[in-house]
Amino acid sequence: MILELCGMFQNLLARPTKRSHAFPVSLQLMVALRFYATGSFQLVNADVHRMSRASVSTITRDVTQCLKNVCNQYISMPTDPASLQALKQGFYDISNFPNVIGAVDGTHVRIKSPAVDEHLYVNRKNYHSLNVMGVCDSNLKFFKHCSKVAW
Repeated sequence: MILELCGMFQNLLARPTKRSHAFPVSLQLMVALRFYATGSFQLVNADVHRMSRASVSTITRDVTQCLKNVCNQYISMPTDPASLQALKQGFYDISNFPNVIGAVDGTHVRIKSPAVDEHLYVNRKNYHSLNVMGVCDSNLKFFKHCSKVAW
């Protein structure tokens, strides 16, 4: 999947540079994925990958935009009866719990304070975030996602 994403985003993430060597697309994907997976501060990710915090910020923003542009091609809610029955069967097989078609969870993804409508992004723990929800099947494959400022 990583190699497929590298191919898809090659033209969007590869940048010519005059002063030094540009970060390879594969490294940019890994930096962003590490940030998503750990939720750690960008400075920690920068130290791990030996780059500036500003580079991590730019990379994460750009990779996020690329993923956002293609996510609906890969993440979609099944609607046909056969697919829904397969989802139910998958959950029944692992938990003996009938009629379940998805597992739902959510989290707050910390963001930098936006310049516009800043107050809308402050969560109950008093930091700026996006509220992100995901639904996955019994094999942990996401088929629905949503991110909003407030619910």
